[in-house]
Amino acid sequence: MFRRITFLIAIFTLIASSLPAQALHTLDKYVNSTALANPGLIVMDPESGKVIVENKAESLRVPASVLKLISTSAALHYLGPEKTFSTSIWKTSKSGVFLLRGNLDPWLTSNSTKAKKNKQRYLPSLVSKANISKKKSITLYYYGLYDKDLSDLKVLLRKQGIRATTKHISKEEADAQGKEKVASLTSEPITTMVSFAILWSDNALADRLGKAAARKIGNPTTPEGLTKTFVSALDDLGVDSKGLSVEDGSGLSKANRVSAMTLVSLLGKIRNDARYQSIYDGMPIAGLTGTLVNRFVETAPNAIGHVHAKTGWVNRSVTMAGYVDDGKHEYVFAILADGIQPTLKARKAARAAMDRFLGVIVQGSH
Repeated sequence: MFRRITFLIAIFTLIASSLPAQALHTLDKYVNSTALANPGLIVMDPESGKVIVENKAESLRVPASVLKLISTSAALHYLGPEKTFSTSIWKTSKSGVFLLRGNLDPWLTSNSTKAKKNKQRYLPSLVSKANISKKKSITLYYYGLYDKDLSDLKVLLRKQGIRATTKHISKEEADAQGKEKVASLTSEPITTMVSFAILWSDNALADRLGKAAARKIGNPTTPEGLTKTFVSALDDLGVDSKGLSVEDGSGLSKANRVSAMTLVSLLGKIRNDARYQSIYDGMPIAGLTGTLVNRFVETAPNAIGHVHAKTGWVNRSVTMAGYVDDGKHEYVFAILADGIQPTLKARKAARAAMDRFLGVIVQGSH
């Protein structure tokens, strides 16, 4: 009886929208499919605020990588779209001892392939400016760099026959140790990082961006600090973040919780705000780019090019959130299916159901 009432409410809502009532039965079929295992789901018309279809939209779910929509929004909100990061190498008063000084560039790398392919700044090229090629051992004091970037650098230098000893120092010590700047590099702006993190679901980059936002407003980079930062950013945007709880900025943790309603509200708020344009620009496009390049091609070919969305999966959760249009009107949506079996077969079935569900909306009034 309850399901019948919900169905009738959904019929009324759909008739009031630009979609034909005939599509409701098909949408209802996918919402209630075993493949999606009773998901947190909502499709909304952002202009009118009308809900097209929903299922437990306010329930807290495991978001997987769609959490990146929140962490990148927080980074853009607090750091600004044009924010860049600088890293420099300095001579010290001691021969063979250098200072690496930065401000935690989220996209710095010691991987040459990534540097060339993704326009990431390459830490080894900076270090080489100190003319270390003829040295067998060096000491690198550092401040404002990630330990991972330093450990990768040490491995690379070891392959070149140079043994590097690294030591983290405080800002005050860095001020005292640096005597002469040898060289520096400046990162791509936050907008470039955000688009890449969304397009390719880069976990390390999204996590670092979220933590950069936390540091900017004086919060710790702990789960509690990240949650407080994300809630604050969402509040500033007028988005209800009730129940939001995060362990990281990437979505990898199975302990992360967010509602489909929070995600859809955020997507509606940022769609036409220039500060957050890089999120939309980075979103994979159905059947064409990024993590959606192989989606919809067989499951819902009519949706190719009509869905811009962030995808995600972890353990029992398969998710997607973004924008879908029927050629005339754009809707915002979020689908958080976090009750599926943790198997490849179940994940494929969930993705196919999502694709076909969105394909019905694309069909719209055609």
